[in-house]
Amino acid sequence: MSLAATRRAVDVDQGAIAAWIAAAILAAPVIAVLSSLFAPYGETIRHVLASVGADYASGTLLLALGVGAAGGAVGVGAALLVALCEFPLRRLAAFALVLPLAAPAYLIAYAYADLVGPFGALAALDPPPIRNLAGAVFVLALGLYPYAYLTARAAFAARSASLIEAARTLGAPPWRAALMLLAPASRPAIAAGVALIMMETAAEFGVADYFGVPTLSVGVFRTWNSFGDLAAASQLAAGLFLFAALLIVIERAGRRGRSSEAPRVSGSGARFRLEGPRAAAASLFCLLPPLLGFAIPLATIAAKASATHWPAALRGLSEALSNSVAIAGAGGALTIALALALAYAERTSKSPVASAAARLATLGYAIPGAVIAIGILTVLSFAGGVSVAGPAALLYAYAARFLTAGHGAIAGGLAQIDRGFDAAAKTLGASPARTLAEIHAPMMRRSIFAAATIVFVDIVKELPATLILRDFNFETLATRVYRLAGDERLAEAAPNALLLIALGALPIALLSGLFDGAGAKRAASSGGADA
Repeated sequence: MSLAATRRAVDVDQGAIAAWIAAAILAAPVIAVLSSLFAPYGETIRHVLASVGADYASGTLLLALGVGAAGGAVGVGAALLVALCEFPLRRLAAFALVLPLAAPAYLIAYAYADLVGPFGALAALDPPPIRNLAGAVFVLALGLYPYAYLTARAAFAARSASLIEAARTLGAPPWRAALMLLAPASRPAIAAGVALIMMETAAEFGVADYFGVPTLSVGVFRTWNSFGDLAAASQLAAGLFLFAALLIVIERAGRRGRSSEAPRVSGSGARFRLEGPRAAAASLFCLLPPLLGFAIPLATIAAKASATHWPAALRGLSEALSNSVAIAGAGGALTIALALALAYAERTSKSPVASAAARLATLGYAIPGAVIAIGILTVLSFAGGVSVAGPAALLYAYAARFLTAGHGAIAGGLAQIDRGFDAAAKTLGASPARTLAEIHAPMMRRSIFAAATIVFVDIVKELPATLILRDFNFETLATRVYRLAGDERLAEAAPNALLLIALGALPIALLSGLFDGAGAKRAASSGGADA
């Protein structure tokens, strides 16, 4: 074997080995949780299963099904209208429909509970109670429907022109073509969006806890917080993981036999102009969800931030904000570094081993934060350091939980770079690390910035993992809002909640401007070339 060939083999092996080491570390919490299923079942878990186990299971299932159906219907319906039709305020609706992602679902829950409470603005209308299963479905559907909207809209935009034109040629009316051709052809994307809604619902802790809905996520936290029994919490967390895994299996089964690709044509095609009552109904359908899921909760929380409550509200706010920024910044940097290493190992290694390691390492986004947190405590207990909670454990949890978000954006950016640059750098004797630092990183700075922004905001909003793993004197914006709102002190929580919403809106605003700017530059250069 030549020296060059030997060097290539060593590089491949090193990349694959590094990827597997990272994957093993990040997957260790899940493995630890699953291993608890084979441990003895103690008195605590037997008591929990006998008394509230059925409630936890049925509550999780009913909530996930209800939110998946409602959120999927709203998201897919809005995506169809925005992608296929022209109606008043369509462009505003296309942007506004994403805004509920800026507000954590538990903030929407706090706002509506206050709005319809005995002293709320709607109390005179005698509204029905909202702190129940139906109310949780309502709130979570408003907060999570954008997942179905974004995936469905992307699929419809890619396929609408070709399929609708083909149907029009055959004399089919537009809506029949949309329902009979476009929606089935986009089923993989729709299934992915609905599955993501259901996984996020199963993982949701704040809304379920505040509205009194018994779910597995709530059960994991209460079992650990009330009994301090790590084995029992791990065994309950394993049930929550298996539920999330079942959703993934069902979603992938829905894709089987269906190609995610479809004939495509350049351009989005002409939209169908709606007029009169149809146009008004389309505008209302697309603007009502962001109104209910973002504007009204934001206004309700802002109204609570009155000057009389500011002195009490500001106590501890600066510390919570600095803690949030510090831990999210450190967690984001660690996560992006790991995502870069994994994505680059996949690119440089010819072996499928590195790709398999990356898939294993990026399971975390589908796994609830409570499961990750209990898994980390279990790993630490195996190492004899169960008391080692705090910032280090939090960083571990955030990296394991949010690596998928960073890896997806960075791997996508790397895929856009021609491999000819790699070959040229290798010919000139540049090491992989130097090639990444001096060639790839500058070319994919937008992708890195996008990934870092998304991970930062996800960490700031994360609640169950932070509650379980933080030090007792460590307060973030999310935990502070949770504590104050749980004590019915929404006026004091309001400034913290508004900061959370502002941070949540940051990636939406920045990424929209970032990629709109990129698109404008491409359009300008294209126009200049044509001229």
